[in-house]
Amino acid sequence: MSSTTTTPITTGVSHVGLTVSKYEKSIAFFESIGFKQVGGDKSYPSTFLSDGSVMITLWKTQTDTPEEFDRKTNVGLHHLALKVPSLEALQKAYDTATAVEGVVSEFAPQAIAGMPLHHAMVYDPSGIRIEFTFHA
Repeated sequence: MSSTTTTPITTGVSHVGLTVSKYEKSIAFFESIGFKQVGGDKSYPSTFLSDGSVMITLWKTQTDTPEEFDRKTNVGLHHLALKVPSLEALQKAYDTATAVEGVVSEFAPQAIAGMPLHHAMVYDPSGIRIEFTFHA
């Protein structure tokens, strides 16, 4: 027998763990948009980064030939959306991120039709799809 509760048991996202193939370049990507290293484990290796609101843990692949993720055919993370405080910050996040070696732009900042949102989408150097969003 299952029961439901009206009060959430959880209180938010603690962290998001991402496996990356271009470990150092992915660290540089997150540092470029203001994340700071707050820990890690050299034996794995992994690096923990935080922007003061969310923590991202980057875990280096354990193979030289990792399989690419296809968001349309695989179960897993479709994308990671990071919130920014203004339209100016959205543009800055996009410009800063796309200046990092290996980052690929999917699209520049734009409004989402019919919604009070603006967003931009990039791929980090390891191919992880990252969205920057501003909630107008």
